[in-house]
Amino acid sequence: MSRISEVLITSGVPGAGKSTWIRKNTNPNLTEVFSADTFFTDKNGVYRFNPEKLGEAHSECLRRFTERLIHLSEAAGNSYRITLAVDNTNTAIWEIAPYYSLAVAFRAPVKILRFFADPEKAFSRNVHGVQKEKVLQMAQRLENCSFPPFWNVEDICN
Repeated sequence: MSRISEVLITSGVPGAGKSTWIRKNTNPNLTEVFSADTFFTDKNGVYRFNPEKLGEAHSECLRRFTERLIHLSEAAGNSYRITLAVDNTNTAIWEIAPYYSLAVAFRAPVKILRFFADPEKAFSRNVHGVQKEKVLQMAQRLENCSFPPFWNVEDICN
């Protein structure tokens, strides 16, 4: 039996409340968060974004998620079950698809949490200094994104 309780995949612009929702609505002792932001955070907790390394950050996030998914799916026993949360912007289907496909392949229940927020408010709340124009572009991309009807999607308005 798998030790994976569920896989949560966030989708939303910076400042939409994705990380806050995960912190408030999951058990921190039973949830492991996978985020490209981790790549840019040093051992002292200081965030230093480098746009030239964004692709590498997302590849590393997917690699870590995949390794943990494999490990938990092979783990035996009736031990506690873990929620895996992918906490990235994921404003396009191609960004979500690898995580979703892996979760399904390992028979883990998967839910996409799609966060909608006023782009102006999201911009003012985003803690990573993402430029306003970029937040607006991402919001437009998310608004125009049609998820496959068989995906389990929950819309959250902030």
